[in-house]
Amino acid sequence: MKKYGIPILTAFVILLLIFLHQLSILQEKPDEGWSRTVDLNVSAQDSQVFTKNESDQTALYFSGDPVRKVTVNEQLDVETEDMNYAIPEGYSFYVDDQQAIYKKSDALVYSTNGKEKTIAENIEGLHASDNGIVAWSRHQLNFVTPEGTIESATTVSPYIKNAVVTEDGKALLYVQTDAMNQFYTLEQGSEPEMIYETPLSSGELFSNLQAISTDNGLVFTYTAFASRQGTRIVDTYYGESANGEAAEVNLLKIANGETGTEITRPNYFSLNEINSEPHLLFSANGAISPKREVISIYEATQKNDEWVASRRSTSEELSIRPISVSGNSVIWMDKEKSGFVLHGASNSQEVVESSNATSGEDLKIALFYTFTAVVGMFAMLAFSFGFLILPAVGLMYLYFANTTAIEQDKKWVEWAIVLLCVASQMIFLPSILDGPFQYLAPTYLTFPGAAFIWPIIIFLISFSISRLGQDQEWTILQRTSYQLGLNLGILIFLLGPYIL
Repeated sequence: MKKYGIPILTAFVILLLIFLHQLSILQEKPDEGWSRTVDLNVSAQDSQVFTKNESDQTALYFSGDPVRKVTVNEQLDVETEDMNYAIPEGYSFYVDDQQAIYKKSDALVYSTNGKEKTIAENIEGLHASDNGIVAWSRHQLNFVTPEGTIESATTVSPYIKNAVVTEDGKALLYVQTDAMNQFYTLEQGSEPEMIYETPLSSGELFSNLQAISTDNGLVFTYTAFASRQGTRIVDTYYGESANGEAAEVNLLKIANGETGTEITRPNYFSLNEINSEPHLLFSANGAISPKREVISIYEATQKNDEWVASRRSTSEELSIRPISVSGNSVIWMDKEKSGFVLHGASNSQEVVESSNATSGEDLKIALFYTFTAVVGMFAMLAFSFGFLILPAVGLMYLYFANTTAIEQDKKWVEWAIVLLCVASQMIFLPSILDGPFQYLAPTYLTFPGAAFIWPIIIFLISFSISRLGQDQEWTILQRTSYQLGLNLGILIFLLGPYIL
């Protein structure tokens, strides 16, 4: 019984180590001081959302029939409520607990107490935020109050494509002429002032215009979509304009704070002001573990004139549409089998501590990745045959040159054959364990000299187990084969999961 039971127990212990390693990866924080992803258990839609920020919480209004209000505070506590009116999906809108403003067909509509009133006709776009509401037709921009009245209207000759309102109540307009893309700032009662222009390119589309007002002036971003030679190009630009002067606009390049490499194809940008400094929230593909990459949520800040991003989500699913909650928490949508679900992360100590708890989902995912590690064991199984070449040559030599030693069960025969196997491991393991193994495996397998030390440790363990499990009646070849099998089995289970 011992000859089978002890090896099986050893394999179980090694699998337990693999499981704990996978669990520790899942429970890593995305960044120092931030919690792991928290499931808010609220379904969401990948559509327009109106966000209303308060001192310590944020209210999200989802368009639809009826409008759904979701309130989230810094501790990621959630309250949901269905409002008593409907808003068509597809456009920006303004809403509070009593009234709403939205685009319906080409009309701008004000709704309260179940009644609708048309404010303006021939409306092509609408943007609403805490800072204000603007709606535009082809050549006219309207500032609109939450009560449904038009405060002022400004006519421009270029074609208005987009507009947003900043914290100081000014609008940033994006317009097109026959040859140029132009950006203007507009204060109510004043003439528009152009701060930036760039040549119009065929097939190029600007979208996701965002702007904030900081102590240093206006900051804005926009994303340019284009198709060149069959390749889809998505670039985001970042601009700064001090005191109404011409803006300095550059292609936005963001470095990954974890790896130092540039983040490619960031999307779903959200521009925010936190502590008088611009912050960017966005989605991008990135590693959440040594083996796994997924679209995650990042937050970027400027450090020495360079944008550096830190990860905020640890979700295994695709994460999009990040929203800042009072600067101390972030919420977003994760794409799950059932649809989009709200998740979040916070730097609140209470949330950080609660996210440390091991959940049933953590155990399930860690168990899944433990079993997928078996693929690497098959690769190590193939390598292990190479470790038997020297022992096989040594055994053949003994058969022809010293048959008596084998027939008389000399103990040194076992030592010689097994040590030849250990020597083979010390020769070949350094090259096998180079590369991916160094960042896939836990630190106790990757320390300097591990490729030479672990063969010795494995030999000592397999030798001890073989002495406990072997039968006294076994021949020297049976004892040698048993110890070699234990040695290679431990090697395969211990190192194999991290080869691929």
